[in-house]
Amino acid sequence: MTNDDLQKIRVAAADKEDVEFELDRAELVLQEAVAEALVHGEDIAVVAELAELPVEDVAKLAAQEATPGSVLPF
Repeated sequence: MTNDDLQKIRVAAADKEDVEFELDRAELVLQEAVAEALVHGEDIAVVAELAELPVEDVAKLAAQEATPGSVLPF
């Protein structure tokens, strides 16, 4: 294996980590937007459709919002 091969692996691993970080961030932003919509009284089914999430996941988040605590992950 050459140094060039090792460098390609390092770059690919770093790129993958960056994408995973961005995905985690996007998931948190979506979760916050869903929670805010629910607090404002939006219909759970509509929120689920727009967020492209199962209604059950949005309902769990709605239940979590009713009892303060940590944010429920999707």
